[in-house]
Amino acid sequence: MHPLFLLAILWLGQPPASAAPAASLSDELTAEVQRAVAAYNARDLSYYETALDPKSVYIAEDGGVISGRERVLSTFGRIFSADPPRRIEISDLRIDRRGDTGWALFRWTLTAGTETRQGVTSVLYMRDAGAWRPMLIQNTLRASAHAARPAAAPATGASPAMSPAASPRPSPSPR
Repeated sequence: MHPLFLLAILWLGQPPASAAPAASLSDELTAEVQRAVAAYNARDLSYYETALDPKSVYIAEDGGVISGRERVLSTFGRIFSADPPRRIEISDLRIDRRGDTGWALFRWTLTAGTETRQGVTSVLYMRDAGAWRPMLIQNTLRASAHAARPAAAPATGASPAMSPAASPRPSPSPR
């Protein structure tokens, strides 16, 4: 067998060089979404102080538009000080990216005491200085979830399973 033929077979059998970096960046973006959800559930405003861009925009589920890091932080400060505390879980997370732009789409369930709401969030990210920054966070209530409804009680002896997840999603926009 000719050595160049063998080399060609080995080279053709390799995955594309761009596959690993693309997957790695998507994994980074998935991790960023998970950090945002964990920070939301922990009421960790310092995460958002670092993650948000000065021009970040937050669109609340009621359509309220909050523009700029300081205004978004002020909104999150009110949300995080609310009692009972809000807790968010996400599902159906989908991530995609093009170069230094990425986006996340997921469903969420927000629980505050006995009240619960469900919705969908899309987040547009920009990669800046090695970090993914949320530039636009859009929240929408699910059609059947416009009215708040009591949370289901856990079965006897069961503890509610709250996964760290989701988007910074508060009650109707507290502007």
